Amino acid sequence: MYRIIKRLWEMPPSETAHKIVRRLSGRNDEFDVQELARSTRQMRPQRFYDFLSRYEAILERHVGWQKLEFEGRHVLEVGCGPLLGFGLIALYRGAASYSAMEPQFDPCVLDEPAIVDTYFLGVFNDLSAIYGPRYEFPEFMELLKNRTRITPEPLLETPLTGPFDVVLSNSCLEHIFDFEASMRCLRQLCATNYRYLHLVNFSSHRASKSPFAGLYAVDADSYVAQFGNHINLLRAPDILAAMTAAGFAPQLAPYVYFKDFFEEPIHESWAKRYSEEELFLHTAIISGPTTVPAAC
Repeated sequence: MYRIIKRLWEMPPSETAHKIVRRLSGRNDEFDVQELARSTRQMRPQRFYDFLSRYEAILERHVGWQKLEFEGRHVLEVGCGPLLGFGLIALYRGAASYSAMEPQFDPCVLDEPAIVDTYFLGVFNDLSAIYGPRYEFPEFMELLKNRTRITPEPLLETPLTGPFDVVLSNSCLEHIFDFEASMRCLRQLCATNYRYLHLVNFSSHRASKSPFAGLYAVDADSYVAQFGNHINLLRAPDILAAMTAAGFAPQLAPYVYFKDFFEEPIHESWAKRYSEEELFLHTAIISGPTTVPAAC
């Protein structure tokens, strides 16, 4: 409730009203371009550059990470969201192609003036200032239309074949079920000299003051029965083990530990399997290899 009230307080009145109307009309799960255009969070042009620059700074400190190279690379993002996620950065920086798996993407956003003239233009101006001028804006928009392939299917059903040189995701792996099989599929899509970066959010993804409220007080089956099957409930050791078994050599850089406001007893099913540090790891970055391959 705390996060819901905070989010409603921060949203412009027009966005709040639009969300209420959609929910009352029963259209809450439908894609709505106008709602997307009203979203102050989704439409912030600096959002994905902030993500990537922050993640790479953390990785540099923890593992000696060298920044990703995109020039000439084929890039895959698992769960890019409705506005092509990291794809704008990759394509501006010279990626040969950008592919993604995303059920929420609708290509109409690339022709919607309310989004093109604000979000895409805003990102273009920002990237031009950071990396220097490389394109005219119409040319950049053509890249977004002609060098991208977005499919709604999950990993185990994807028509994408690769090979991909760079693989990215942002708070997506925790939503993937059949995780071990999905990681094997992902590994098969990777090129010989590949690099990957995944931000994983281990919280309950529910609105509460503590990101783990209600999660560890009961066993996993009871939690799912009460709150639904919206996250896979894997903790960091499980993610690393599955990726290792799939042929990756993952390394984990902790981002945020968050034990604050958690006042519940920890059920023995969690306490026996994980350390307290593993249980309260809120976000982490899983990556590899640390250095740019000699040839891609």
